[in-house]
Amino acid sequence: MTRTQRSGSRRWLQWLATLAVFFVVYSLATRANQLPLVGEAAPDVVLPVAAGGPSDGPLEVRLSSLEGEVVVLDFWASWCTACRRTSPILNDLNDEFESEDISFYAINVEPIDRQRVQAAHLSFGTGFPTLHDRAGTAQKRYAVRILPTVVVVGRDGIVKWAASGVPSKSELRKAISGALN
Repeated sequence: MTRTQRSGSRRWLQWLATLAVFFVVYSLATRANQLPLVGEAAPDVVLPVAAGGPSDGPLEVRLSSLEGEVVVLDFWASWCTACRRTSPILNDLNDEFESEDISFYAINVEPIDRQRVQAAHLSFGTGFPTLHDRAGTAQKRYAVRILPTVVVVGRDGIVKWAASGVPSKSELRKAISGALN
């Protein structure tokens, strides 16, 4: 084998190795977007309403008390730019499904004071209540590792859909519609 042939063979092997690494990383990254809770009972948590709730509304929300309606949970943080892009999508879907038996809740996962959560809620333009998971309890129980993460819980209390990153409006609409039926 000549020097040129050996050099060409090495380049070919390097290219294949690079391609294999890419597929492994891509596979792990896309699998990480799916939460393991899909198909399981939604963990119950009780969280205080930090912002956006009606003045005569509850001071806290127990997720298990919402069984019988579809619940959309949006896990977010004030520093998360992708979370900022998620709010308009959820606001649109909240308006679209307004006549349905569905509740949207943002869940801030930062150990910050309520005033900072309220300021971020206003800054994001979120049109539904924000709950505060200051201790990270809901984040742990819902296995949220990437922000934003959106979870759709069906009327039966089972997690029907969950994904990390900015959700596709059409995919989320389909998940909500499926959970309503």
